[in-house]
Amino acid sequence: MEKNFKNLNLMKIIKELIIISFGCAIYSFAIMHFNVPNKLAEGGGTGIALLLLYAIGLPVSIGTILVNIPLLVIGYKMLDKKTMLYTVYGIFMLTFWIGVFEKYNIAIDIGGDRLLASVFGGILAGIGLGIVFLAGGTTGGVDIVAKIIQLYTGSSIGRIIQVLDGVIIALTFVVVKSFPAILYTLIYIFICTKMIDYVVEGGVPGKGVMIVSSEIELITKRIQEDMNRGLTYIKGQGSYSKKDLNIGYCVVSRNEIGKVKSIVYNIDPRAFVTITEVHDIIGEGFSFDQPKKTRLSFKNKL
Repeated sequence: MEKNFKNLNLMKIIKELIIISFGCAIYSFAIMHFNVPNKLAEGGGTGIALLLLYAIGLPVSIGTILVNIPLLVIGYKMLDKKTMLYTVYGIFMLTFWIGVFEKYNIAIDIGGDRLLASVFGGILAGIGLGIVFLAGGTTGGVDIVAKIIQLYTGSSIGRIIQVLDGVIIALTFVVVKSFPAILYTLIYIFICTKMIDYVVEGGVPGKGVMIVSSEIELITKRIQEDMNRGLTYIKGQGSYSKKDLNIGYCVVSRNEIGKVKSIVYNIDPRAFVTITEVHDIIGEGFSFDQPKKTRLSFKNKL
């Protein structure tokens, strides 16, 4: 049994490493075919490699190695074995794929339009990095520096990375001396970030609805009958009245939110409703569907 468990872990690691390689390939393709030809900047270790390319003509693949190896040496004590393995592998695959696309570059004719480059480059780069992160990988870079700075300053890693990326982009602006290139870079980074969130958080978006109402039972019944959606009750208490109450919570698709609001306010115009964004919805009515009889029996159990 222990042997089977080890084999299972080994297969899982191999699968994740293959996924990381695939993500690095997509990200590298975006960098070499959209960022480099249009002198777009980037954050992190790849951003420093691009800065070295624009400043002294150093190939991006070599720059990636030169930037990341010292960071790994500095930060190896701060990383667990699996993180270190995946980080080293991610850096190696990123360097490998960048080297491939440096040598075998595909001509993509976008008419010199930097807006198209920033949009499609951001989409591809975001998908690639999202795949890497989804598999538990990393491409190295300033993440390690951020952890070291956090250790001595106590600042949040996210804020440190933002500052470091800002410095890298600012230095790239000084080297490139093109204000439009930096503006297009901001578009690229925005789209890339959104795509990373989309890949990592999941592709089934929806809305979480929380309903506070004295008519919650009637509202629940109407939503179940009219929309075939169930509510979960959360026990609460009014801060003024000190009365116990049920707070209803449900998740619906984007196009159903108007109907939910209509049902709630037709029954109780004084209801308090909050609506939040939710991602990667897994369960009945979203990621899988059940036969009607099973669905009804499930509701009866609730």
